[in-house]
Amino acid sequence: MAYEIVMPQLSDSMKEGKLIRWKVKEGDVVEVGDTLAEVESDKAILEVQSFKKGRVTSLKLKEGEEAPIGTCIAEIETEAESVPVQQERKVTQKAIPATHSIKEKRESLSLLKESHPMVPQSHGWASPKAKALAVRYGIDIEALQKEHKLSTQVHEAEIINYRKRHYFTAKALALIERYHLSFDLFKAEKKQSEADIQAYIEAHNIPLPIPLSANQKAVIATVTEAVKKPTYHLYDTLDSTLITSYAEGSHTVTVWLLKLFAQAMMQHEALRTTLGTNGLQVWSSVAISVAMEYKGALYMPVIQAVERQTPDEIAKRLKTLKAKVKNQTLRPEEMQGSTFGLSNLGMTGIARFDAMVNGKDCGIAAIGTEMDGKIAVTLTLDHRIVNGYQGARFMQTLKSIAKDKMFFKGKR
Repeated sequence: MAYEIVMPQLSDSMKEGKLIRWKVKEGDVVEVGDTLAEVESDKAILEVQSFKKGRVTSLKLKEGEEAPIGTCIAEIETEAESVPVQQERKVTQKAIPATHSIKEKRESLSLLKESHPMVPQSHGWASPKAKALAVRYGIDIEALQKEHKLSTQVHEAEIINYRKRHYFTAKALALIERYHLSFDLFKAEKKQSEADIQAYIEAHNIPLPIPLSANQKAVIATVTEAVKKPTYHLYDTLDSTLITSYAEGSHTVTVWLLKLFAQAMMQHEALRTTLGTNGLQVWSSVAISVAMEYKGALYMPVIQAVERQTPDEIAKRLKTLKAKVKNQTLRPEEMQGSTFGLSNLGMTGIARFDAMVNGKDCGIAAIGTEMDGKIAVTLTLDHRIVNGYQGARFMQTLKSIAKDKMFFKGKR
């Protein structure tokens, strides 16, 4: 009985997955719980396991290919393990008919020639498409067949491969494929080198096509949805005296900002609210998504229960999440459950910027650099959840806590 392995939905926002690598091959016998493949979702790379015992009969997706969720990517014969490989081979051998006599073979060959008049009588045969392509490229099929450089039955693909091998270096081929160029752009006058292809690319200002990763597709989907939200901005500053003073120790400015925002959010439930299907949802704990970048990709892992954590614990969690982003081991659940976001670009020297609300969050704080004892803060808030007065009150509380020495003292 065939059991289908489908592309799983590893997160709420995932529309398709990318097969990173197969952990099995066709013919392998797998047990329940065995890892079959590694799949990249919009947020992380996770393992796909087997829920059935059997033999892998088909792998339908190549490594590096993408497929929509629910697409069959492999098949397992759940009763296959009951038939040993050796037994299968014996059955196959019994099905082979008895060897024909030499006379019968000659008669069969004669009939074959009569039924296929295009089979060559001299050096070889070529399909009409192969002949047309050979004329186009200036390739002498008959001469190359005599020299055994082409097979006796030439098809279009062999002509294309011959031209690639004889008129392009390996590095030139790699560059052509990387830029998705047609081989017909280059005449077969000499062997094209990597430098020749690069010169053509520069002369014609050809852009390098880069396919979107699963993460980039997810970010595009997120910001596209964010644009649809009725948001507004509040611009203000925080007194940085105590923040930077305590940040000079073992904790960064981001750690103290997370602690400060959590304290203020516990006093303003609107900032712990999301919009559900049937109305508003007020969450009892503070969960903040933090913007992190790695190799041009943006991630928003979530720190849960920030109000109950010490600065030491927050710092440790941030370090762990950054390592997971770098190693591409973030789990989908580590990117969910926030009500508010924080994006800190202060370390880059940016004075002020706007950030887009992440997912279902009610808002996000964009943190600029410190100037003249002040840190610029831009709040982007979802007007359906947080009105202007609530946003202003929240900002006042943030400013008050930032100047409260008792808030910073004794926290480790």
